[in-house]
Amino acid sequence: MQKFMTKLFAGKMFESKITSANTQKSEMWLGYFVGPCLVYMVYYGVAGTYLTQFYTDVLGMSGMILTMMPVISKIIDAITNIIMGRIIDKTRTKQGKARPWVLFSGVFMAIAGVMLYAVPSWSSEVQIIWVVLSYNLFFAFAFTIYNMSHSLMVPLSTRNTKQRDSLAMLTSAGMNMIPGLLVTIILPVMINAIGVGSEAQGSWMLIMGIVSALALPATLLEYYFTKERVTEENMNESGESKDDVIAFAKQLKACFSDKYWIMIMSFIAIYNILQFLSTNSMLYYCNWVLGNSVDAGTGMQVLVNAIGQAPLGFGIFILWPLVGKFGKRWVMQIGFVIAAIGSLLVLLSPSNMGIVLGGLFIKSIGIIPTYAMSAQLAEALDHIEWKNTFRADGFSASVNSIIITVSAGIAQSVILGGINYFGYIAPESTAQVINQPDEMRTFFAWCFVGVPMIGYLVGALIMTFFDVEVKMPQIVADITARHKAEAEARGEVYISPEEKAALEQKAQECKAEEKRIEELKAKCAKAGLNFEEEEAKYQAKLAEEEAKKAVKEAKKNKKK
Repeated sequence: MQKFMTKLFAGKMFESKITSANTQKSEMWLGYFVGPCLVYMVYYGVAGTYLTQFYTDVLGMSGMILTMMPVISKIIDAITNIIMGRIIDKTRTKQGKARPWVLFSGVFMAIAGVMLYAVPSWSSEVQIIWVVLSYNLFFAFAFTIYNMSHSLMVPLSTRNTKQRDSLAMLTSAGMNMIPGLLVTIILPVMINAIGVGSEAQGSWMLIMGIVSALALPATLLEYYFTKERVTEENMNESGESKDDVIAFAKQLKACFSDKYWIMIMSFIAIYNILQFLSTNSMLYYCNWVLGNSVDAGTGMQVLVNAIGQAPLGFGIFILWPLVGKFGKRWVMQIGFVIAAIGSLLVLLSPSNMGIVLGGLFIKSIGIIPTYAMSAQLAEALDHIEWKNTFRADGFSASVNSIIITVSAGIAQSVILGGINYFGYIAPESTAQVINQPDEMRTFFAWCFVGVPMIGYLVGALIMTFFDVEVKMPQIVADITARHKAEAEARGEVYISPEEKAALEQKAQECKAEEKRIEELKAKCAKAGLNFEEEEAKYQAKLAEEEAKKAVKEAKKNKKK
């Protein structure tokens, strides 16, 4: 298998479109924004809230098997995550160890996404078997492959912390902003139009099949417009890795003895559980707490997401300067306190639309800093490498993926269990008016904002101790020095990522200057101007701008 992978990805057709040592605009927007954005449209649309509604309101399924299925599936998923982590660690290709699996995952997600809704209308036993198999095929196989490889793209992208922070915030925005628009504003209108009940299954299959197909162009973009610069540090000229595969037990020990790794994984676990619980219960909350029918709930969903989650759309533009000035840890901590306050407002008046929208708007402002979460994971992985002289990417990707998939399973099981326990009344049509039991309405409100409120406060407490960010300059310098010493011991000339980037930047500036002079000469020849005089004017203007910049920088440093 390894020989096949090495040979396959040595071909020219699999080469990345990104060749620079610096992150490029095409890389940022296509590889880290558009690609993940389309994948998470598939994930949230096909495998999130609407899958639960499809099971309960279209197939009419309920009972203990449906309640326990997500939890059992996640046990299987935990095993496949560990296996996939080892596979990624052992993958040695010219294109890296994670990117090849991003490419493969697109086909698997598209097929599995369609199968989730193509449940045959035979006996209930056959339907249950199909649901269990298709559910595990999507979550424990297809999405596991994508999620694990994708979770390493930011940590392996570059050691430049500023560039890495930008990629982390951009990819997080892509995973939340537009997918949220599709799932919480556009899909509710479409679902309301096609209705519920067994006769609507064909329309559900068509819509979800189209959404599932987005996984194909998504993974192509993420594969071809990304680059594993950190992986390439340990490659020879032929693209072969100079590092040995680190034993699973050794990675496990390194991770669980690193306080920053434990903190960020705990933070990720808490955030994902509360986020899945809130997202998956939102539909029921809008239908039966804010409204009393599926038709009424559809309009509520559009308002809740268009207004209540509006800050997430422009959040990255707010986050960038705040992180640059105050750092990720403090911005995250303060943000989660704000999110808890917003959640509390909604919980105190769960059926008052004005207060709900205001509280959700505040909550959304508070969770904007989570866009930088993958950058914090990257810092924890760098800290492990600094302490142990090896990286624990595969094991960490396994744990991260297990957390996400198990969190989704826990959230679905909690909601399905509550629906089963508190006496949920399933609608026979979208127009049917139903007054759900008070206990059921209270349950939906706590899933939507109550439990997340508690989680935000715990997350804020964890961030108090996550101070690895201030240590990163020294960590990166030490790792670079170690790589240089290792290269010199092998008789090789070592060029650090920073030096490569600087040399490349200098070369680009030289080309740009040559092009400017060429264009100016052509302009002077055409207009009958003296080139030396025009060049002198340009240089004088440039010197003036540089002087102003120097004065501004001096004033800034004096304030510090």
